Amino acid sequence: MNKFIFLVSLFFLVAILGLNNLAFATGSGAKLFKDYYCIDCHTLGHQGGTVGPNLSNIGKTKSLTWIESQISNPSSHFTRGSNTKINGKIYLVRMPGFNNIPDSVADKLAEYIKTFPSVLSNLSYKRPPEGMRLFEKDNCVACHRINGIGGKVGPNLSHIGKTKSLSWIETQVVDPKVHFRYGLGVIIDAHTYLVMMPSFKDIPDSQLNVIGRYLESLK
Repeated sequence: MNKFIFLVSLFFLVAILGLNNLAFATGSGAKLFKDYYCIDCHTLGHQGGTVGPNLSNIGKTKSLTWIESQISNPSSHFTRGSNTKINGKIYLVRMPGFNNIPDSVADKLAEYIKTFPSVLSNLSYKRPPEGMRLFEKDNCVACHRINGIGGKVGPNLSHIGKTKSLSWIETQVVDPKVHFRYGLGVIIDAHTYLVMMPSFKDIPDSQLNVIGRYLESLK
């Protein structure tokens, strides 16, 4: 009986250590995915950009070798500058080759990407706010960053709710020229941006309000 208890305890100890090591490896890969700006263009798990294909299920269809090759030499798979259909969507191929990063880093990054879809990502999943979902769906994330995720063409919106009202935000979405003159440079948070935001006049009022309230909540 004591031997059985010992073996069961040993099993759980190994299992816990294994999960901790996996979590450490995943966390390291997740940091690399952000450090090399992969997250600005690709969604992985439940966050990221939409400029490039969603990679959340890439582990089901692509080998580790394929992923490593895509990181270092994407032209081996896709012709740069061409339009390519992936997962039912058309993307302009413009991914740069990261052939100068250390092999150990590239391997770690590829191994992390290969784990998706993963049990850990599903366990940690929390449904994002509807406003965040619409913000990504309408590709606002291609130009604006929120909490480190998104583009840098436009201002960082991580704390926009501290300084802007719901009315101001909704007006900025449907008619940005009310606040800024198109084509000019404007300084926001010590950064200079070229005013080029398009008008989303056709956005439904209900959708506008959801996005606006989400952005207003960012303090």
